[in-house]
Amino acid sequence: MISNTRSTRIPAESFAGMANEKLTMQALIEHDRVQPKLKATGTSNSSPVIKENASIKSGDAVPKRRRNPSSSDTKSQKSVSLAPPKTGINFFRIVAATKAWQRLAKQRAAKRSPKLTPKCENTYRLEPAEGQHFSPQKVELVMKNVIENHPGLDQYNHIRSKLLVRDLSEKINEKVKELDFPRYKLVCNVIIMEKKDQGVNIASRCIWNQQTDNFASYTYKNGAAIVVAYVHGVYLE
Repeated sequence: MISNTRSTRIPAESFAGMANEKLTMQALIEHDRVQPKLKATGTSNSSPVIKENASIKSGDAVPKRRRNPSSSDTKSQKSVSLAPPKTGINFFRIVAATKAWQRLAKQRAAKRSPKLTPKCENTYRLEPAEGQHFSPQKVELVMKNVIENHPGLDQYNHIRSKLLVRDLSEKINEKVKELDFPRYKLVCNVIIMEKKDQGVNIASRCIWNQQTDNFASYTYKNGAAIVVAYVHGVYLE
């Protein structure tokens, strides 16, 4: 009596489609538990040999039969040898590696960047100390030096005026900050217009504390242009 073991076909595409290697290994272990004769997690790469004539004695003469291997047999033999999938580079590994490198880069950047220490602690002051008020006289002197020494004001040009206004306001703001008025917020404005014997009035209105806040203004004139600059200093409580 000849006993043939019939193998269950398990497509290899099901294992290749798994995104995680741990899930693949778990499925192989589960296959070994259900079919212990068909080991899928073995170390040998060759497929296990199925013994067809297990019950025939060694002394008996058995006629040899020629068997044409069909496509179904070859597929079954291929399905028996289930090796673990190749651990190559796939999309999920690339994504995981990218996230790991990003976390590592953030940690290194945090270690390299020095911790910012506050320049001053909370003083709970509602007004500036004595001698630290906004001084219009000092600010007007700064504006005068910046405007008179700045090139490009000899001739008026409506296209260049846009750049001159921005450049003058930035320089005036930087110089006034060097005067070191503690806890003062500075607002600088510059106006440039062509001089053609016209009458111009410039006014500004602010809501602030008259005891702590103040402003300074300066007007520069030449034969081609008129420059008006003013700086407002507001104390931050």
